[in-house]
Order: sequence, then structure tokens, then C-alpha cells
Amino acid sequence: MMKILALTFLIISTQCFADIEKIYSPSKEESINYTCADDNCSAWIESKTTKISLFNDLPTSTINAQWHTPELARISFSCGSSCNVSFFYQKEYGASKPIRDMMALDKKRVCILKPTLDGKGIAVEKIFYKNGEKYYWQANYNDPKFGFYTQSAVIFSTIKGKFLINGQLKLSYLNSKGVNTELLINQKCPD
Repeated sequence: MMKILALTFLIISTQCFADIEKIYSPSKEESINYTCADDNCSAWIESKTTKISLFNDLPTSTINAQWHTPELARISFSCGSSCNVSFFYQKEYGASKPIRDMMALDKKRVCILKPTLDGKGIAVEKIFYKNGEKYYWQANYNDPKFGFYTQSAVIFSTIKGKFLINGQLKLSYLNSKGVNTELLINQKCPD
């Protein structure tokens, strides 16, 4: 009977402790760390001298983490259908605020394409902007010069973006007539 109780305790206690995943930066000076247990995850950035918590016991079961450049890391998780949240880290700036529904990343200029906070359009902005959000480019969903398809419940999910090497943004989307459209946006984040 004691052996059965000891074995049961060992199985239960093993499930309570989740492995910590570490993804080191190319310099090996910092790491993205995360752990998930019982449909809750925690993530943090760690170096020899600091530990920056990004989130604790968040109700999600999947974390995506990677170093986009030797200095820029991204940690993201799903928050439902057509919903994701990303945190970025750069040694110079620390951790970003949570960024919902990132659509494209310009890793050279550290900019993103994402829906605007008011939900009425999309915008390009710096990830680490110290004085609040500053849009370098913005388009409203109802702007006739773009002709976005606005019949979708989640309009931004019908729009795909990709930053080119020179910083221009290439948009691919379904227009209001149901035709796939590509558009090159010349305005870009500064180098």
C-alpha cells in the first residue's frame, strides 16, 4: 500500500513541475525562458544580471519564442481565433508593452504592422516608442483608395503584410469587390 501511495504522489508531483524552455540569444548573453503547466504559461527574459518578467500564469498552452536578430526577441501566444499577443525584447529598451495582432515585422527598423487601437484600421509603428504610439503610416478600413473588404467580422485577418528589405510595406488583401489586391506602401519607419 505504501508503494502505491508513494508512486501516486510521485506521478502527481511530476505533473506539477513543468520544464523550462530556454532559447539563447546568438551572443548567449540573454535567453527567452518560458514554462507551461495546466494550461497556464509564464515567460521571462534572463541575463546574468537581470530577469524581466513578461507574463505569469497566463491562461494559454502554446508559446512561440524566437530571436529575430541578435538583439531582437519575440515571445507570442494565441488569445483565440484571429487573436495573438506578442512581447518584444531588445537589450537597449527592455520589454515592450503587449502588442495585439501583429501582422508583419520589419526587424531591421524594429517596426510592426498591426490594427490601430481604435479598431478602425491598420498602422505601422515602432515597437519601442517612448512617448506613446506614433504611427508612421495608417489606413482606415473604410478608406475608398484602399477598398478593403469590410464584410469580415475581423477585417485585419483579410489583410497580409510583408516588409521588404528597403522598408517598404507590401499589402496583400481581398478588396471590396472580392478581388485579391497587392499594394506597395512607400512610407516607412526610419532606419
